[in-house]
Amino acid sequence: MRATLFPMAKSSVCVFCGSSFGNDPRFRAAARALGAGLAELGWNLVFGGGSQGLMGEVAKAAQEGGAEVQGIIPAFLQALENSAPVSPEEKLIVTPHLQERKAIMLQMSDAFVVLPGGLGTFDEFFEVSTEVQLGVHKKPIIVVNVDGYFDPLDTMLRGIVANGFARPEVLEIYHLAEGTEAALLALKQALAQTPAPSR
Repeated sequence: MRATLFPMAKSSVCVFCGSSFGNDPRFRAAARALGAGLAELGWNLVFGGGSQGLMGEVAKAAQEGGAEVQGIIPAFLQALENSAPVSPEEKLIVTPHLQERKAIMLQMSDAFVVLPGGLGTFDEFFEVSTEVQLGVHKKPIIVVNVDGYFDPLDTMLRGIVANGFARPEVLEIYHLAEGTEAALLALKQALAQTPAPSR
């Protein structure tokens, strides 16, 4: 299945984040700031679909700023979370399972941004990072370190390298940005250097 719903002239950024808000209001503020920033820079948003948690906040802010928003959600998760679209304008792809959801996200996106989230967010981060390591794609991955949330992830990955289970180049797969403003700047620079692939 080839998903080509967005205009090719615009970059499409996939955001991975929680379907809940977490217990720090800075997470929610960062999600809204990221969505607004993506819209201001003229990019499309690809995300996990629905209006819940940080995912919903990113999508609402992006849509309010005029960005095109594409949600992708597995049918079972849509039913489990009783998740409604952010608005009638949200495009939505419903997939039979998580694996196809991630495959479409990868295909439709020119870059990935990771906000705080749970197991699903980390699963998505490791999937796209592993594919960079294996040469499947070279798309930028920006991790938004809100109030040190991703410090343990960065420490773990450095430990993997230090213990000989990965080469030091693994640490260049992702960019750890301290806050949303730094993440948007890093993303802008990365996309300027990376031609948008044919999708």
